[in-house]
Parts: sequence; C-alpha cells; structure tokens
Amino acid sequence: MGFPRGEGAAPRTRRPSSFRHKTLTIDDANERMNLNLLLVTVAVPVVAALLIWVMSDASEWALRRVRLVALAGSVLALLLAIATMVRHDRLLVAHNGDLAALYGSGLSWLSPDATGIDIRFSLGLDGLSFWLFGLTALLMVTAVLISWDAIRDGAAAYYALLLLLESGMFGVFLARDIVLFYIFFEFTLIPLFFLIGIWGSDRRRYAAMKFFLYTFAGSVLTFLGLLALVVWNFYHAGNGVLTFYIPQLQAGLTAAPVALSVPYVNQDLGLLIFLALFAGFAIKVPLFPLHTWLPLAHVEAPAAGSVLLAGVMLKIGVYGFLRFNISMLPAAAAVCMPWILALSVAGIIYGALVALAQSDIKRLIAYSSVSHLGFCMVGLFAFNRAAVEGGTLQMISHGLSTGGLFALVGMLYERYHTREIRQLGGLAARTPWLAVLMGFFALSSLGLPGLNGFPGEFMLLLGMFQRSWVAPPPEWATLYKTLSVLSVFGVVLGAWYLLWMVKRVFFGPLKEPARHGEPIRDLSLREIGALAPLVVVVIWIGVYPGFFFSRMAADVDPIADVASAWLEASYRPDHAELAAGEVRQPSHLARKNEALRDH
Repeated sequence: MGFPRGEGAAPRTRRPSSFRHKTLTIDDANERMNLNLLLVTVAVPVVAALLIWVMSDASEWALRRVRLVALAGSVLALLLAIATMVRHDRLLVAHNGDLAALYGSGLSWLSPDATGIDIRFSLGLDGLSFWLFGLTALLMVTAVLISWDAIRDGAAAYYALLLLLESGMFGVFLARDIVLFYIFFEFTLIPLFFLIGIWGSDRRRYAAMKFFLYTFAGSVLTFLGLLALVVWNFYHAGNGVLTFYIPQLQAGLTAAPVALSVPYVNQDLGLLIFLALFAGFAIKVPLFPLHTWLPLAHVEAPAAGSVLLAGVMLKIGVYGFLRFNISMLPAAAAVCMPWILALSVAGIIYGALVALAQSDIKRLIAYSSVSHLGFCMVGLFAFNRAAVEGGTLQMISHGLSTGGLFALVGMLYERYHTREIRQLGGLAARTPWLAVLMGFFALSSLGLPGLNGFPGEFMLLLGMFQRSWVAPPPEWATLYKTLSVLSVFGVVLGAWYLLWMVKRVFFGPLKEPARHGEPIRDLSLREIGALAPLVVVVIWIGVYPGFFFSRMAADVDPIADVASAWLEASYRPDHAELAAGEVRQPSHLARKNEALRDH
C-alpha cells in the first residue's frame, strides 16, 4: 500500500526493472569499493567498542588491553578515512566531479515501487563533508591518547562510548539520506551524554542533562523541518514518490523551490521550514543566544569529551546550515540573512568579551568557541564564494586549534588539579613543552599568518566586506557595514584573551598550587604524539590552504552562487523573477541535478 498522494500530484509510475535492480544492488566496481570503504570506516569503531566491552574487567592487565584496543580502533579508522579520502580525490577527477559515479544511489530500505517511499542506506563524501570526515578521525586518536592516564575507573565503558561517538559522527557527515542523517544526528547525543554525566567534574549530571535537553529539543524541530521539505518535494516533483534521498531531494527543490512567491502561503511556509531547521542547528553550533548549554558542558566534560565536542560536534550545526538551510531553502535564507548575521556577530563579540573575564582556562576556551563559531556563521551567510569557502575551512581550523587547546588544558589539570589562572604562573620553566604547544595552538586559534586560523578567517572577512561594502542590499547597507567592522574587532579581542591567558599561566614568577607527591613533569612522548598530527595539519593549512579549498570548492561554490542569486533578486526593483521562482542554480549544477532527477 503506497503513500497517499495529494490532490494534483501525478500518478506514480512503475519504474522499469533496471531501476529496481539499481536500487538493490551496486554493480560498478568503483561504487562497490567506495561504499565498502565507508562502511568499514564507520563499522571499525563499533567493532572495537564491542571488543572492549567483552574484555572488560577490573584487572590492570585488562585496563592495558582496553587502551590498546581503543587506540588500535581509532588509528585503523584514521587510516581507513585517509585511504577513503585519497581514493575519493583521485576518482572524482577521473569522473569529472560526478559523485553519483563514485557512490551510486545506495541500498534501498523502503522501495519506492512497493511503498511509494524512497529511504536508502546511502553513504558518500562531497566537498561539504570531505574535511569534516578526516577531522573526526584525526581528533579521535588524540582523544584516546589524552585519556590514557586520566581515565582509570570504568575505562572499558568510557573508551567504548568514545568509539561509538566516533562512528555516529562519521555517519552524520557521510549520510546521503534524510532518515539516515537524523539517526546518526540523534545517536551522537547518547555517548556524549554518558561521557559528560559519568566521567565529568562536580556538576557533571546537571551539565549532561542540560546538554541533552537543549540539543534534543532543537533536533526534534529540525526533523519536522526536514519532513516538511520531503513532503513539499513529494507534492511538486510529479513522480508520486516520497523521497528522503538527499541528492534527489536537492534536485527536486531546485526544480520546485520553496520560494517567496505569490500566493504568500509559500513565503510563510518557506520561513517556517527554515526556522524549524534553524532551531536544531543553531543550538548545535551554538549560535548566540542559544549557547548557554555549551560552557557548562565543556567545563564539566572530561578532556576527550571537550576535544570532540568543540572539534566535531559543534561543526554538525554549521554543516547542517550549509547542507540544508542554505542549500535547500536559499530564498528563506536570503530573507533571514541579516538577522543571522547580526546574531553571529553578537556571538563573536559576546563570546570574546566573556572569555576575557574568565578565571578558569577551560571556560575561557569554551567561550572562545562561541566567538569562533560566530565567524563560521558569518562566512556562510555572507553568500559569496570567498566567504562561504572561508567559513567552511574555518570549521576545520577551529576543530584543530580548539581541540588542541582543550587537550592541553586536560594535561595541565592532570598535573595541578586546577584550571584557575590565578593559581598558576611561570609554568614555562617547569613544563616547557606544554608552554610551547599551548602558545602554538593559541596563535593558530587567533589567526596568525602561516597557521591554520588565518586563511579561513581572512577569506570569510574578505567575503563579508565584499558583501557589505561593494553591493549590499540597500535597506540593510548600514547594518552590513557595521557588522563587518565589528567582526574585525572580534579578531582583536581573540588575540587579547588568548595571549593574556598564555602570559599569565606560563610566564612571570613561578606560581603553583600546593602539591604533595611526585614532582611535576613535562609532557610525555605519548602526550606530544597525541598533538603532533594536529600540529602538522595546522601548519599545512596555514602554508598551503589552496589544497584544502580546492577539495571543497566544487560543491561549496554553487551553494554560494544560488544563495547570492536569491539575495540579489530579493531587492531588485521588480520581484517578478523571484515570485515566479525563476532563480535557478548555475547551469553546470542545474545539468547535474537534471541528471539526478532522470536517474
């Protein structure tokens, strides 16, 4: 029994047998190999978690085995992720950028022939998810290594949850189906909830509950918004199929956009769907003023939890805005653009000023995340190529820099059992490697040229100034110019609070809290090894950012072009083109989407 068709929807036509066969099997060797690589990469952390759970007991030898299996699982996942990315990069050139030729259409969960509903198990990489996928694998190795001595009670459950979280984060960035995306999106909440609630600090239970309730409540609204997009496409695609497959959904919404048109119900519907998606993704970023759960979650979480929360989990929100809000609802995004830019810049300034007032190093870095994620959102909603590319790269740069900073704070806490700045001073004399790496990641976070923070920040600010000063919407020109200038002050404030923190903690007269026991030691080889890969990538992005931009441009630039076209149409003297829904994607992307609809 099929899904009920709405009035005016075209009758569902039965697909030829070749289509049904394609839905159920993947014949092409490249497609099969690519899908197998992705499946194995997602599955390896789960298998490692199961092994850890089976071998867990209270002995010291069992603790060593648990650590080694967790490290082996995370390193194997990293190697598989690198192999997948290299293969994707090579085959994408060979197939002229055709993602469908690399990953196929996936395996059918619900067949459209039998039910009228098209839900697929479909995984794949593209320019939006490429570097986020690699970042997830890299930071997990760091998370396992920095937990080596810090976690002894319940270590088996702890490492198992870390690995399950990694698998869920992989799935979010690889999913090419709405239902699959939402399953992974929600699943990531569960391991992190327990990691904070069990292995966190004094207020861990309150922090875990606040984190879960905020993010879960927003994600429910987001799912309603995604369902609304699916239903809209069903009533306007004309094929009688309720598809959750993201590439086909994107193609359908390009052909029949949820636009600002006459009658005005379409305008209202587009904005309502946008706001529903906004609710979940803005909390996840978090966008000011929906950020209040984040500082507490960071402060109470174990060090590895903070690394993954700041390095990857927050990026899911920004990724969601780019994947769904801007890409699938460009007309509504154009209407909401000034308000979101205003909130983003407010978050930049607010986060920086509050960070300046903090006495706890971890809380300072937590508020710096609110500020830095505001820069990413400014880049996305400036709606031009430079800014959107810069905002996308800045997600990766922030994950590396802030992940490194949280890891170092955890190492500092292991030695002194305090994060209070007033209790520390002159530690460079006692722990020189800790001081060097803290200074390095602080400089990368504040955007020093030659390190990873500079290229993305420069590009997004360049794009923001271009949008604000070259051809801004007339009614918003003053606001955009003001916001662009204020965002630069956020860079200055970022340098202030980070360098001031480093100066107070690591320089000047030696000041340490009273301790009894072993003397304070500098970083071990394991701890340096946990951060060394991050250092390499930080320098790589700073020295050769073109390598990273080129891997995302083919998929990010068309989104920026479409959003820019809708924005420009919204303030033209005649709104006829916009009202008729004539704003379309650039011709090369339109041809690609036409092929997807035909497929």
